Amino acid sequence: MARKNLTPTKNELARFKAMSDLGLTPHAIGTRTDRDPKTVKKYLQSDVYNDPEIKQMVDIIKDKEISDLYLLGAKARKRLHELLDDGNMKAIETVATMDRTFQQRRLLEGQSTENTLSLHADIAAIKALYREKKPIDDNKR
Repeated sequence: MARKNLTPTKNELARFKAMSDLGLTPHAIGTRTDRDPKTVKKYLQSDVYNDPEIKQMVDIIKDKEISDLYLLGAKARKRLHELLDDGNMKAIETVATMDRTFQQRRLLEGQSTENTLSLHADIAAIKALYREKKPIDDNKR
């Protein structure tokens, strides 16, 4: 059996960095890329990311991720509106998806995620609305 190349390719290094910028741990990155987490951590702490070619590859990956996260956020918002309009208040999963995509997008864009506290307040408000609406829905049956 051939031994796997121990040195990551430039493409792999770029993926490590983009995933790290998304907030993934070296262990999570290692699991997703089939690499030892120690190897991932070693390269994330190295100066390999000073290479302009790798920097460009990281930027390309991050741009694609940001586009995907915008799309997911828009789809989650649309689904949230549908659930609310239809009276189906099982929106917590949708709000959680929106929150995660929002935070990951902000991380990739180099922005703080501290202002997500208002989103958590919105989640609490949705839960309260759900509790208030539920008895009304039960009476319709």
